[in-house]
Amino acid sequence: MKYLTPLIVIALVVFTGYATYLFMPETVEECCEYLGLLAPEGVSETPGVEHVDFEAATTDGSIPDSLPGLKLNDPAGEITLSDIDGNKHTIDFSTNKFTVIVWVSSFCPTSKIYEERLNTLASDFAGDVKFWAVNSSAMESLDELRAHFHDGDADRLRLTVLKEEGNALADRFGARVSTECFVFDNQGRLQYRGGIDDARNPQRVSVRYLRLVLKQLLAGKTPDWRYLPAKGCCPIDKLGADKPEPAKAQPAPEQQ
Repeated sequence: MKYLTPLIVIALVVFTGYATYLFMPETVEECCEYLGLLAPEGVSETPGVEHVDFEAATTDGSIPDSLPGLKLNDPAGEITLSDIDGNKHTIDFSTNKFTVIVWVSSFCPTSKIYEERLNTLASDFAGDVKFWAVNSSAMESLDELRAHFHDGDADRLRLTVLKEEGNALADRFGARVSTECFVFDNQGRLQYRGGIDDARNPQRVSVRYLRLVLKQLLAGKTPDWRYLPAKGCCPIDKLGADKPEPAKAQPAPEQQ
């Protein structure tokens, strides 16, 4: 009995935690944030970098003027990057009806939560939409990325993960968190940017932004939204690098 008692206690703790997650997911998320298991949305991973201030959705679904980076119909430009295994890729937007580029991370809890959803989206829209993943974090080495994305987990992200050094692409797009996504037409023009859906917890998702936008675009319709805030807890390194540095004060002239 003395050996059985610890097992019973562990089983009760696990059951209680799971039941709490099912019936009070907000409480679990808040608890996980407190413990550091799930960072609050927008909390910076980099010392000295401010939290992300997500722009609210506009009433007409347009991209806010204050949002950094690409706006509606802006061109993506040429994108040539190596994947985490060293193979070079050039994204050819003309080979698919639409292309989705999404920022990911090997340690961001939100990015991990969205991997299975991204796999499902890529599978459901295969043949019409090409999905690419990008990692721009200077804090994540290729070895760390390979250890995560090649760990053999059946639910692990199956997209090609491109590694960017220097954040030029992230800064140009205005990408700020994992998992922020960008949708382009077959001419490489931006059609939507922002969130995948409205909840990090998959059991609380009520509106699947990206799925609805892609369905509308493929049907030749104008999507309901061009922007909706992304769910993310790890801002990409060099957040705000697109902002010009403040001018340095000039030294006062010497007295004659």
